[in-house]
Amino acid sequence: MKLHYLYPLLALFTVGCASSIPNREEVKSVDSQHYFVDSQFDDDMAGMSWVAKDSASHHFNQFKFNSVEIKSSGIDKRVSKTVQKEFKAQIFTSMNAKLKHKLQGYENKLLENKMLDISVTLYGIDDIPEDIRVTEFIPVGSIIGAIKYAVGTRDRSIRVLASVDLKDHDSAELVGRRIFVVNDNGVLENDKSAITIEMLDKNVDQITKQAVDFAFEVTYLNTKQG
Repeated sequence: MKLHYLYPLLALFTVGCASSIPNREEVKSVDSQHYFVDSQFDDDMAGMSWVAKDSASHHFNQFKFNSVEIKSSGIDKRVSKTVQKEFKAQIFTSMNAKLKHKLQGYENKLLENKMLDISVTLYGIDDIPEDIRVTEFIPVGSIIGAIKYAVGTRDRSIRVLASVDLKDHDSAELVGRRIFVVNDNGVLENDKSAITIEMLDKNVDQITKQAVDFAFEVTYLNTKQG
């Protein structure tokens, strides 16, 4: 392989690690109707959020996790149906456990009880090249890394694009939506490696935290963005 063919590949690796914030195209592919703003929770959980202007008027006191949906069009072909099913089940179990811990809900004796429905959708499970390491920016290391990328043997990462929807249980009105990305760096040996449940289950906790913390923020911190 000629060296001049490697230059575009080297440039690709210098852009830095895969972002944990969805890019503009990813946000639009999920929702082009609302204005999303960058927001970050504890533990560096970044994402883009939209919250209805009247969210404070709902006064939710009960919470229910409804479903996990996977959009097949954005799922890498190396994620089998069995793995997808197990991944959904793990998220569902984790969400219900986290809700009991952080958003238990309560019975309102005087006012109307208001339930918030929470759901998670996965729009993409893709593999991407692992970014070149700092130590590879020496000439020989850069060439080796680029060659690995070109022939498909370089370590690769998993990128999961997800959203969480918050809806009024009675009216089905959308109260808030958060779009975020979860990255697993260097978990695939090459571009032919199968994406297994052992790789994906590392993401369950992050997806759960994003969803429950967003519901907590909208319910109790009263973020109004519109």
